[in-house]
Amino acid sequence: MIAAEASPAGLLLRAISAGGIETCFQVPDFELCLDIGRCPPGAERWPTLLLTHGHIDHAAGLPYYVSLRRLYGYPPARVYCPAASVEPLRKILAAWTELQTNSEECELIGVRPGDLIPLGKGRWARAFASPHRIATVGYTLYREVKKLRPELQGLAGPAIAARVAAGEEVNVKEERLELCFPGDARIEVLDWEPATLRARVLLLECTFLGEGETPAHAQEGGHIHLDQVAARAEQFQNRAVVLTHFSRRYSVEQIEEAVASRLPAELLARTWLLTHPSPAGPGRLAPAAPAPAR
Repeated sequence: MIAAEASPAGLLLRAISAGGIETCFQVPDFELCLDIGRCPPGAERWPTLLLTHGHIDHAAGLPYYVSLRRLYGYPPARVYCPAASVEPLRKILAAWTELQTNSEECELIGVRPGDLIPLGKGRWARAFASPHRIATVGYTLYREVKKLRPELQGLAGPAIAARVAAGEEVNVKEERLELCFPGDARIEVLDWEPATLRARVLLLECTFLGEGETPAHAQEGGHIHLDQVAARAEQFQNRAVVLTHFSRRYSVEQIEEAVASRLPAELLARTWLLTHPSPAGPGRLAPAAPAPAR
């Protein structure tokens, strides 16, 4: 399947997701994938893979990802996953190596909540606990940026250049929380991890939205219901909230209608939908609310 591509809040994503089928986000600015799904085209390019958990719709493409990187002459990937998933995933890779060589050629690294993952070029990720049915970690992606010192803001360019020439440090370093991805999770992840509500872009699963599937049903399965998102609408500080992982039982039209009718206008204006591929066409990553007329 071809991934949808768009830039919520200015952050480029190539993404595909359907609950129980496949989830993979490619984040070119960070040169990594969040989950691997069935390894959609292009995912093999990125040297780092952050796996949230080992369910088949999120991790089935791991042997293919590892093998393709060898086929194309890329260095072995760094694959991060929950510490409890390392040995089961290692066995899967070993089994594939017996059938096809090169499927083990990666660095498989277990992480625990709070672990920092260096990504180079002033970028890093941090793992956090995410409540699901099996061992799961979410990831926040950070970038270090330089900003002009507050007391120098407003100075003319030549004056700032003169200070630089004199050896003065005119910038301060700042951590920017760019993206948060809890993976599959219950709604309590918003309480467990404050970064979910503050990240520039939040990738939030929203598996259920029908009246027949209640929030209690979502909780039991380790997932989130649209009504739970609506009930917490005032908490989201994100510039973009991408709802994803919708169940295939809903059509794209049902998803769009439910979100538009149940989310408050202020949150709806910042909400994006990653809809799944269907017989009618490929999935889309697009704003939930239509652009205002000019």
